[in-house]
Amino acid sequence: MNNCIGERNTRYFMAFLLWHFLLCMYGTVAVCLILAGRLKELKVIYILTVYYGIENSFWDLAPHVAQWLLGSYNTQILLIVFLAIIGMLLAGFFGYHAKLCLSNTTTNETFKWQEYMDWQRKFKEAQASAAALRQSISGINGEIKQPKSSSKWRAFFRRSPLEDVVVVKNNVYNKGLLHNIQEVVSPFSTRQSFTQTKLKSS
Repeated sequence: MNNCIGERNTRYFMAFLLWHFLLCMYGTVAVCLILAGRLKELKVIYILTVYYGIENSFWDLAPHVAQWLLGSYNTQILLIVFLAIIGMLLAGFFGYHAKLCLSNTTTNETFKWQEYMDWQRKFKEAQASAAALRQSISGINGEIKQPKSSSKWRAFFRRSPLEDVVVVKNNVYNKGLLHNIQEVVSPFSTRQSFTQTKLKSS
């Protein structure tokens, strides 16, 4: 990409990730099919079952076939493992960025949201803690009469008000699934109406 990922090139970045994931999966499947063809062409399973007397079941043949493949085609096996791992990493990275695109959020905003939510959670916990402290002080001073039926055990095992703290994430840029996809595929700054408005205001 040779550039920061922003409004104008997110679609190219997503296409880049998807394309490379598909290439890795294609390479993995192609090399597996080539090795399966060599296995069939050289009649390895037939030789193992007839000449070596190994039972014709997956669990009995698998270690011997794997040993033969690693001995004869170790480079291709290494390539399969490498392509599969890179493909899974690319799939995860693509999935993460697809989630960000669907919520109309950037990676920077995601980290800032986390900081903001942590700050908001601490603030609400401090408020709940102060309210609980005021309530316990007024209970000690005798301003609030405890009902006779409440036991000490119930007071001991009651839930903390800090557990009830709820932090809500309010993303004002999330305009719905379809509109968010439209903003990635056709960013606002590249649309004809945006460029005409910009020219008129200049």
